[in-house]
Amino acid sequence: MNNKLLQTLNSALERTKTTHYAPVTIDTLQARLTEELDWLDADPGRKCLILLLQELAAKMRSARIVVSPGYSFLPDSYLLFLTGVTSVNPVEWDLPFSRFTQSVHDGAEIPFEAGTGCLEVAHKVLSGRENEMVIETEPGLFEITFLDSIELMNVKLRITTYAELDRFPRTIKEGWHPLDEATLKLFSRGTTDGAIFFESDKMREWLFDFDPESMSDLVLLNAIYWPGRTQLFPELLRRKQTGDYSKEFKDTYGIPIYQEQAGDPSLAPKGHFIGRTMMAVEALRPRRNSYSPN
Repeated sequence: MNNKLLQTLNSALERTKTTHYAPVTIDTLQARLTEELDWLDADPGRKCLILLLQELAAKMRSARIVVSPGYSFLPDSYLLFLTGVTSVNPVEWDLPFSRFTQSVHDGAEIPFEAGTGCLEVAHKVLSGRENEMVIETEPGLFEITFLDSIELMNVKLRITTYAELDRFPRTIKEGWHPLDEATLKLFSRGTTDGAIFFESDKMREWLFDFDPESMSDLVLLNAIYWPGRTQLFPELLRRKQTGDYSKEFKDTYGIPIYQEQAGDPSLAPKGHFIGRTMMAVEALRPRRNSYSPN
């Protein structure tokens, strides 16, 4: 195990004991960490990939570039959360590691999303590597060969500039903020102008009618606001208002919405929409002082 990575993980695990906000035990966290470390230790290429992603995130933040809180399948890894690559704790959200391991294989494309300037930083980080050979085949797409790998020998790393992230410069210092009561009230009232992914007229109608009560509700609405899923809203609303739904899939009112619930790739990737919802919360949070409980 790389000493630098082990030190980072141990330090982050200590912080996680006191900062997680869902009912997760330290035994659960440690079991998840053991599962992911076993996967990591099985192949030097996997270690190289995790360290590379960690370095990319750290160098971008030091250059005052905002890194996405979570994108595609990356939020499904607890290691990436602990090392600061994502800000979504998959243990709190019950995101299985299996989706990550199925996505990270030889020849896989690994997404990485950050604000303006991220590609320039990526060029610096990826040049002159000792354990990897890197070729940029097109702007932002890097083919990486891990020279000491056993199974994960080649991946494609796609660096995407997402200018919307430039709206959140304070997160570089403070991190992505959790949902608070006052911000949630702004969502439930549909006063979401300027809140990315939640500012359309249709979404505002949904928010007002659905009256979301948690971050989980917001993630759910974000996930179904998508072609082919919007027709689910009336039934979800009915079930929420009546309480008429089974305990299975209780976070989505008895309807399987996420890939992680049913193992169906045609469903929504939950981790992706958690990250997107975190961005909306961050966008709306500065207005929370306008909330009045009356």
